[in-house]
Amino acid sequence: MDKRQLDFYDERPDDMEGFLRGITENRHPLSLLLGYVEDTRNLGALFRLADAARLQHIWALGEPGLFDSKIVRRVARSALAYVPHSVITMDEARSLASQQQMVALEITKNSIPYTEFVPQGPVILVAGNEKDGVPHDLLDICQASIHVPMYGVNTSMNVAMATAIAVYGLLAGLEGGLGGDGVTG
Repeated sequence: MDKRQLDFYDERPDDMEGFLRGITENRHPLSLLLGYVEDTRNLGALFRLADAARLQHIWALGEPGLFDSKIVRRVARSALAYVPHSVITMDEARSLASQQQMVALEITKNSIPYTEFVPQGPVILVAGNEKDGVPHDLLDICQASIHVPMYGVNTSMNVAMATAIAVYGLLAGLEGGLGGDGVTG
């Protein structure tokens, strides 16, 4: 990591390696599963979110080189180096659903506002494609569905923005059972 001061208020720790090790070892029990999110700016923004919120992992359905774009790297800044991530198949997504609570971020007839959802242990939040939302095969393996209430004219919002709102709402629910700063470890 670059050692130069980024601005007047830049207060980096003297032991940057220890600081990074602490982040790696103490992540929140929340991951993302991206259902064919394609826009490179959204992918980069979701990496920034995952870093800021200290999420466990980003899994994504898509092509193997999904994260290799110059735009993803630029928008994500250095987050790709710090956020564990994998491109997976639908079979691997089914396996994840059997191991952790999987929650779709999608308005459905059974969805509830994200503010009313109480996580039960580690959660994988599923976010969908910019045009079509969460694919039906992913919705079918989710144990719950939450949504961000829409009070305006539009019936949806940008996937990165909606995911950020839901992530911090879920972290607030998880922290009640985690204590302290909400990290595991």
